[in-house]
Amino acid sequence: MYALLASANSLKKRKPDQEGGRGWLVERVSEWLKRLGVADGLELVRQGRSRYFEVVITTRGQRANIVDVGFGISQVLPMLVLAYFVPRGSVIIAEQPEIHLHPRAQVGLAELMVQVAQERNVQFIVETHSEHIFRRLQFLIADEKIGPDTCRMYFVDGADDGKAELRRLQVDQFGRINNWPEHFFGDALGETERQMKRMMARMIEQAKR
Repeated sequence: MYALLASANSLKKRKPDQEGGRGWLVERVSEWLKRLGVADGLELVRQGRSRYFEVVITTRGQRANIVDVGFGISQVLPMLVLAYFVPRGSVIIAEQPEIHLHPRAQVGLAELMVQVAQERNVQFIVETHSEHIFRRLQFLIADEKIGPDTCRMYFVDGADDGKAELRRLQVDQFGRINNWPEHFFGDALGETERQMKRMMARMIEQAKR
């Protein structure tokens, strides 16, 4: 809130496509809220003639105080603000930033981290259970937006003795995982394969009738 307020009240004139200046941070956060599909924008509104401001979120033409909207927006807002507020070259550590966010927004988080890392040299260390974030990073590697050497992925593997082992996933230039952990993401690939086999078997059965 203080970072947004400082941006909105800055005496420095805003320059296009440049950090700093009045409202610069508010504009960037609003842009990403829209890209994530969680809101149409954000603005700071003064409460009467007081010194207090409220964060107003616009969604589908409806304006509401941030305390009256879903948890997803309040969950992702700190991530968006930090991404552009921290000094260049900083490190941001986040735990499950995808909580309360729908799949489109989770995908957008991966794109946010990649874009900010490239534009501002900010490093993100993220603990996540989101398959959508993981899959988007794989795609961005395959699409040559990032290289496997600049995006490292790790898997925490629990052993029978209760100890945890941190294993680095071997990602090639096409985004493929060469050492895919067993039952990773609940064996999503296995479920897809079984569903396809069963679908084909039923189609063949129906064709014979």
